[in-house]
Amino acid sequence: MFSLFKYWKNITKPTHYNVVSLPGESFEFELKALELETEGEYMNLHMYEKLQKVHEKHDSFVKKNPLLNQAGVFYKNESLPPLSAFAYAPTFAWADLCGTPSPKNVELFNNSMAAKSVLVITFANRFRRPAGLDAAVQAFGAVKYMKHKLSSMTFLFAEEYKCKTKGTPMVMMAFTNSKTLVGVVKRGSPVKSPRVTKSNPNQLKLFRKVVSLINKGFSNERIMAKLKLRKMELAGYKAARTRELRGNGRNMKKS
Repeated sequence: MFSLFKYWKNITKPTHYNVVSLPGESFEFELKALELETEGEYMNLHMYEKLQKVHEKHDSFVKKNPLLNQAGVFYKNESLPPLSAFAYAPTFAWADLCGTPSPKNVELFNNSMAAKSVLVITFANRFRRPAGLDAAVQAFGAVKYMKHKLSSMTFLFAEEYKCKTKGTPMVMMAFTNSKTLVGVVKRGSPVKSPRVTKSNPNQLKLFRKVVSLINKGFSNERIMAKLKLRKMELAGYKAARTRELRGNGRNMKKS
C-alpha cells in the first residue's frame, strides 16, 4: 500500500491533499505517509475507528506521538463517512473495511472523488449471510460490482488473500481517476503483491518463512513483528501463497 501511495505522490504531486484510513491496530501506513509530507505540502490525515474500545486503546498513543499529534491529523471515534466528504481535494483513501459489501458499505463509495485521487477498498470475498447483500453483488462478486459502481474511475488491480489459513477470503481492489498514475501502474510498477520466483532467492526465502509461520498458526501481528513486515507486505505474501496453492491444486487434478 505504501508503494502505491509513494507512486501517487510522486506522479500527481498534490500540494493540498487528504489521506483517509482505518488504522485499526496499526498506524504504520499513516506514520509513513506523514513522514513523506514535505515543505510546501498540506496534508490532512483522517483516521476512523468506530469501535470505542479500540479507539480508547490507541487514543493515548495518537496524542503522545509527535507526528500524529499535530494540526491536520484527526483520529475520530466514528464510522468511515462517504468518500464524497473529501471531494474538495485530491485524496488517497484506504478503506480497509474487511467486512461484507453490504448496501451500507458500498454506498460509501462513488465517483465524486476529486481529480487525481486513489481509492483502495478491502472487502470479504465470501459471504456467510448473502441475504443482506445487493443482488448484483451476489451475482457478480465484489470486484465486478465495484468496477461497475465506480465506472468513472479506472480499475488498477485486485488481490485475493486470507488473513488466516482457514480465514475468510478477502479481496483488495484499487481505483484511480489519475490517468498518469494509470499509465505507470499498467507498465508494471511494483504496487501489487510480490511474484515469488526462484530468480529472487531473498524473496523466496522470506516467502517460505511466512508460509511456515502461517502453517504454525501465528497471528498476523506476530508474523509482522517476527519478520519485520508491513501489513500490505504480509497480505502480498499471503496472496502469493494462495496462487501457489491453486497451482498445486490444478497440477493434482491433471495428474
